[in-house]
Amino acid sequence: MDSIVEQQRQAHEDVERMEQAIVDLMLQNLTKHRYRLIREQKINELLEQIQMRSQVLLDLEKAEGLGSKESARMEERGFDEFYDRLNDIRSYHYRNPDLMVRPPEMEYVKYKHNPEEADEKRKRNISLETAEDAVIDEDILETFIDEDDEHKLETMFSGEEKFGRYVDLNEQHDMYLNLKDAQRLTYLGYLSEFAADSALSSRRKDKQYEEYLDSLNQYFEGYFARAMPLFNLPKARREAQEAFDKEYKPGSDSSNLLFCSVCQRQFEKQTTLSAHMNSRKHQKAVQRLQTEPMAVNQRIEQDRQLAWRKYLVQTYAKILEDRIKDTRANVERRQALTDEERQRELQDEEVSIDGDADDAGEQTYNPLNLPLGWDGKPIPFWLYKLHGLGVKFTCEICGNSVYRGRKAYERHFQESRHATNMRRLGLPNTKQFHGISSIEEALALWQRVEQEAKQNEVNVDTFEEYEDSEGNVFNKKTFMDLKRQGLI
Repeated sequence: MDSIVEQQRQAHEDVERMEQAIVDLMLQNLTKHRYRLIREQKINELLEQIQMRSQVLLDLEKAEGLGSKESARMEERGFDEFYDRLNDIRSYHYRNPDLMVRPPEMEYVKYKHNPEEADEKRKRNISLETAEDAVIDEDILETFIDEDDEHKLETMFSGEEKFGRYVDLNEQHDMYLNLKDAQRLTYLGYLSEFAADSALSSRRKDKQYEEYLDSLNQYFEGYFARAMPLFNLPKARREAQEAFDKEYKPGSDSSNLLFCSVCQRQFEKQTTLSAHMNSRKHQKAVQRLQTEPMAVNQRIEQDRQLAWRKYLVQTYAKILEDRIKDTRANVERRQALTDEERQRELQDEEVSIDGDADDAGEQTYNPLNLPLGWDGKPIPFWLYKLHGLGVKFTCEICGNSVYRGRKAYERHFQESRHATNMRRLGLPNTKQFHGISSIEEALALWQRVEQEAKQNEVNVDTFEEYEDSEGNVFNKKTFMDLKRQGLI
């Protein structure tokens, strides 16, 4: 068994070599997304090993002063201790003459080699005509990527995620559609709305709704570990917890202004909520909670945990905002592809990030921020001007959503999102409100419509005309008054 001092020296050496390996990995200019992702995973593994070796050093330091005792003994004996240990090493190798010794630095040489340069060297060697000319440099070809890493990466992501470029929320979308009173959103609309307050609110906070929120959080946390291994998830959760503790107040939820916390029900109108508050069922539920203080505390804690889950979903969605936006653009692009184009796209194994592929280069270079077409490329500028996409329209009813072009703005009045927000305001989504995006203007128009309707009901008697036996014409009210008096 090695001495305490030797174990400490070896641990320090391992930590230094792993730190240098991380530096070598970071200095490599990789363009392929797959290699960049494997590099991040390797760095994460090295960081975990550094933490383990550091913990070994701390344990050795706390080992009841064994290191200090051994150092004192070495100082006392001097060179005698040195020669004793040298004889132990010689005798060990004398007993094991065929033991292969691999220098420790050879384990970390592979982290210095660029895998893309190694691929180019393999291609050149394969293209040589004769075997004598094919001189392969094994040191150059050995990189930090092996077959196990490639296989692990292929099984780590789904087909929709494309090795971590996009997110795959199809399973969560199905769970959302099975919730009670959930909006009927397409997958494309769900990618835009799943983190909004309107999508995270449910009229009934049941177990199915909690499972849906847990599924979202578990997916995002797993996605961070797979696609962003160097992301500091504990720090992000800690900061989110601190912000949630400052902002959260019991009984307050911006998405549940018409929510009954006693009965765990969501309402669409203030009138139905007021009627529910006066109902016998609600009163009994209030009395039952008042007689059971433990139940009140339990309900408050449940509401807090539910609000925390929703807040965590919104936090993760904000962190992954760019990837969710890229996912939405990719879904729009794939919906416009034919079956033949989809099959051809699946055959492409690797796409370069920085510029070997034309698509990636054109996507990255978009200084005018033009919308993407069916092929994932920015549309021509003349087409952008033709459709008026430079003009932006804002709809306050839909949460200040911005629409590019008159066509998209006119179409959104018939979409489910605008209709749902109109119902929450207690307004019908009829043609009268088409073109109105301000909440104040919509409420003013609805008041005017109601006043006109009441006025029409009052004037019904004046619109109907009656004729007596002599041919005199009267309105309904005058005719009935004269008839009751016997004058007609």
